[in-house]
Amino acid sequence: MTQSHLRIYVVRPPEPGAEWAVRVDAEKPVRFHAETQALAYAVRQAQVRRGQGATVDLRLEDDLGQWRSMTW
Repeated sequence: MTQSHLRIYVVRPPEPGAEWAVRVDAEKPVRFHAETQALAYAVRQAQVRRGQGATVDLRLEDDLGQWRSMTW
């Protein structure tokens, strides 16, 4: 079954030394030690999901906890 629209969230670590997380809609988050790893995974997921026919909105949490749309 193809979803028509989904969001992918790149979540900043809540505290120094914690991990980055990437969550695709309501799926369980995948954790990473580095921002670059999290971003690469998020972009790969966006490409795969778009290839499956979904409209994808990629969101990155900024330093203030606000969600920003990310161009990929």
